[in-house]
Amino acid sequence: MNNQNNLSARLVAGLVLIALGALFLLDNYGIINFSLPNFLFHWEYILIGIGIYILSTSQNKTAGIILIAVGALNLFPGSWPLLLVGLGAYIILKRNSTVNNYVDPNFVSTGETESTDSETQNTNDIIDDVSIFGGGTKRVTSNNFKGGKLTAIFGGSEVHFENSLLAKGKNEIDIFSMFGGYTIYVPQDWNVIIDVVAIFGGFSDKRIKDPNRVYEDDKILIIKGLVLFGGGEVKF
Repeated sequence: MNNQNNLSARLVAGLVLIALGALFLLDNYGIINFSLPNFLFHWEYILIGIGIYILSTSQNKTAGIILIAVGALNLFPGSWPLLLVGLGAYIILKRNSTVNNYVDPNFVSTGETESTDSETQNTNDIIDDVSIFGGGTKRVTSNNFKGGKLTAIFGGSEVHFENSLLAKGKNEIDIFSMFGGYTIYVPQDWNVIIDVVAIFGGFSDKRIKDPNRVYEDDKILIIKGLVLFGGGEVKF
């Protein structure tokens, strides 16, 4: 269902861009008289538009919310206290999520399992990193890594997965980078597929692959997302 929604949103966005391009072209040749309101070209509205697009097409909702918030706060400067409210709520929710999903490292399994509505998951199995006007180095250690989200806006970080193992199936990292970037280090035996759209930026694969290495088909990491005026790379 998520893939169908993403395809529908991308189709709508593509058709809108094609229609606008055709209208501007006809206007340039004097066939029709078409123009957009000047306020739509202000950077605040552009950020809000990009944020709405990300919310509708990407699993990385954090990036969309941040862009919409930045654009809206610049349009309505008096509402800046809402930024503090949102930041406080994010910290509380993030802390509760960490506490609820915490797994005691000293826990020893007895071999018996208890039936529950949801499977307990180690917080290291999912990454959710946000770098805004800064960055750092993050090292992930997991025996069952399942993907997550990376968001860099005017910042960036290094993320190391050398001491992690992929979970079975397709695992996705949804990345958004604007005026920033990520350097992602993965083990040599990981099967990594890169599907990142770069606009006025780039996302490169710096790995030197061994042609004799056989990768596991049942464990795949897909790095997808959007890079605007930013960059990123994957290394061993």
